[in-house]
Amino acid sequence: MAKQFNILGVDKCEFGLPGDGVMGVDLTEFTDVEVGSAVIEGSSANETTLATETNDQYLTVDDTSDPTTFNIRLWGVTPEQQVLLMGGKVGSVADGEDEGFYMAPVSKPSIYLSFKITGKENNGKRGVIKFPYAKINAREQGTITKNGLPAIDVTVTANTPVTAAGVEGSPYTKGFEDVV
Repeated sequence: MAKQFNILGVDKCEFGLPGDGVMGVDLTEFTDVEVGSAVIEGSSANETTLATETNDQYLTVDDTSDPTTFNIRLWGVTPEQQVLLMGGKVGSVADGEDEGFYMAPVSKPSIYLSFKITGKENNGKRGVIKFPYAKINAREQGTITKNGLPAIDVTVTANTPVTAAGVEGSPYTKGFEDVV
C-alpha cells in the first residue's frame, strides 16, 4: 500500500528554538497555510565543466551545492509569531498607541530556528519533514484587498545542525508516522 507514503497537504507547520544539534521541542504551531504554497526544493549539486586546450567538454565535476529549502506562506500570524519569524518586538505600554502591534526591527536579524511540517492523514499515515537547524527568511507579502490577504512568506533553508560536542546531524529528515 504505497499510497500511504505520500505527504498529502499540510496539517500544520511549527517553528521554535533549536536544541543542541537536534530538533527543538518547544515549537510554535501555525495552521493557516495558504493552499499550494508549501514547496520543498531538495539540495542539488552545481556542476563545473573543465576544459582542456583541445576539448571544451573534457570533464564535468561537482562544484558547490545548493541547500534544501522549504517555502511556505502563512495567514493569521499574530504579532508574537511575527517576532519569532522576523525579529522586532510587540509594542508595549511605553509604545503608546502601538501597544500590541508588531513593530519591525530597524535592520533584519539573522534568525535560525527548528522547523517541522506535518501533513494531513493519508491511509493511516502522515508525512513529517523536520529541519532541526534552519535559516529563516520571512517577510510580509501580498495585496490588501477585499478578496485577498497578505501573508507571511517564509523561506526555510536547511543548515547542518552541530552539537556543542561537534557532532553533525542531518540537515533535514522526512518520514511517515502512524496516525493514532
